[in-house]
Amino acid sequence: MLKAVRLAGAAALAALLVSGCGSDGDDGKSAGGTDAPSRAEQSGAPAEGSGSDQGDLAGSYVAKAADGPVVLTIAGGKATVIAAGHTCTGDIRGKILDLKCADGDTDRTMGLVKSSGGGKLTVDWEALSADDVFTKAASVPTDLPSGLPTDLPTDLPTDLPTDLPTDFPRELPDGLGG
Repeated sequence: MLKAVRLAGAAALAALLVSGCGSDGDDGKSAGGTDAPSRAEQSGAPAEGSGSDQGDLAGSYVAKAADGPVVLTIAGGKATVIAAGHTCTGDIRGKILDLKCADGDTDRTMGLVKSSGGGKLTVDWEALSADDVFTKAASVPTDLPSGLPTDLPTDLPTDLPTDLPTDFPRELPDGLGG
């Protein structure tokens, strides 16, 4: 159950990131400053507009990769990936994921959705040799434990002593320090 709560928490975090963060738009330039062909141009896949594909892809997904769990959230033309300690956000156009990681990582920044359906989504990442095969995450669990405290304690002491000594010796007396 703890694993399900962690995954749901990661999915919720990803959903928040998608709704609050966008791409900063690097004008399609690579690090060298030259025009780089997009993944869509390389694959022949459509790269413009939000298309009907995105409505089918919207949701939160989880995958188990060699470098650990991967969370992908797609909503409103935006996408977020959380993997291996990296958080990457950006756009999805058609079936093309064009993301930027806050820490500069590039493993999961350019991807092509190869297949989707039946609660599965396969993404071919340009920088990785293996595809990520995602499973659509269920909604946030509703069977969380009940009866947990929600308030801070109110019976904490308020009359703490103020006349405590502050002139302690800097070295221990002989025989006490070893």
